[in-house]
Amino acid sequence: MPPLSRKLFVMFILLLALTACNGRNSQQTDNADIRIIAAVASTQVGQTELLITITDNAGNPINDAEVSVKGDMSHAGMTPVLAETSSGSDGVYKMPFEWTMGGDWIVNVEVVLADGRTASQQFNYEIAN
Repeated sequence: MPPLSRKLFVMFILLLALTACNGRNSQQTDNADIRIIAAVASTQVGQTELLITITDNAGNPINDAEVSVKGDMSHAGMTPVLAETSSGSDGVYKMPFEWTMGGDWIVNVEVVLADGRTASQQFNYEIAN
């Protein structure tokens, strides 16, 4: 294997390992004063409901956000699952979502507030068949 290919392969494996070790924990948001928590009603293949909770640092609910979600399998070739809503109550945004296949999923949550501030966060889920 040529040296450049070997380096790219090692970098890919390290990135994959770091992603796999992340579990269901979230990563930092783009905007430090917006907090995002994602919960799912079910981690079984099929329809479920996503519950996205958005608060400020003081824990005050944010209800004026546009929330979009993109769910991808951890391997290439699958069509992503998309969902969005702008209807929140007490900082909780509910949206239908479908796990189309069992395995490891990466769910990216994007938030845009009415004042233009943005935040995003990634969540990892293992979905049972």
